[in-house]
Amino acid sequence: MSNLSEAGAAQDTFTTGDAIPWKPADPRMPNGVQLYVVWGNPNEGASGLLLKFPAGTDVGWHWHTAAYQSVVIQGRFTHTLNGAAPQTSGPGSSYSQPARLVHNDKCEEGSDCIVFAYFDGKLDFKPVGDTVYRRD
Repeated sequence: MSNLSEAGAAQDTFTTGDAIPWKPADPRMPNGVQLYVVWGNPNEGASGLLLKFPAGTDVGWHWHTAAYQSVVIQGRFTHTLNGAAPQTSGPGSSYSQPARLVHNDKCEEGSDCIVFAYFDGKLDFKPVGDTVYRRD
């Protein structure tokens, strides 16, 4: 691709890691999971997101309408499919999640986790039970 317009970008942008304008993924939980939209509009369709999970955060069992793929950038992150053994990974590890599959995500103690996620449709969060965003 020879220019940004061909790549789909409307303007040239650059954000350093220390200047990311994190926002709560859920405004009711200002100290919970944080979100930064890298591209797209997660309220309307496909998007690329950075998610920051405070150390020790267990988001609880949930599912999403859209499928997604993720890469762990920082921290020790545990992803568990309903009925399967937990999978814990560090930076550079990746995983994918089919749409509508119940799972749990947790950032292990020690440091915050940052994960890049590509959602192939609108971002939503469908909790199962009452364990969303608990801290151990």
